[in-house]
Amino acid sequence: MKKIEWLIAILFIGMGLTCMTIAALSFQSNSLLQFGGYIRIFLICAVFLIVFIFLLVRWIRIRKKR
Repeated sequence: MKKIEWLIAILFIGMGLTCMTIAALSFQSNSLLQFGGYIRIFLICAVFLIVFIFLLVRWIRIRKKR
């Protein structure tokens, strides 16, 4: 499989897990508004992690070319 195909597969898996998690947690006693705060923190951390990995990969590629 090509890299883009792996990326698409991972994105679909992530979306599926997110939907299942939200559906499962919506039946708990906590309200969805409270859960929204947890999702926001998780997404912020995930974005920072993705940006960090992207910058690290670019830095390694630029360093290899030299």
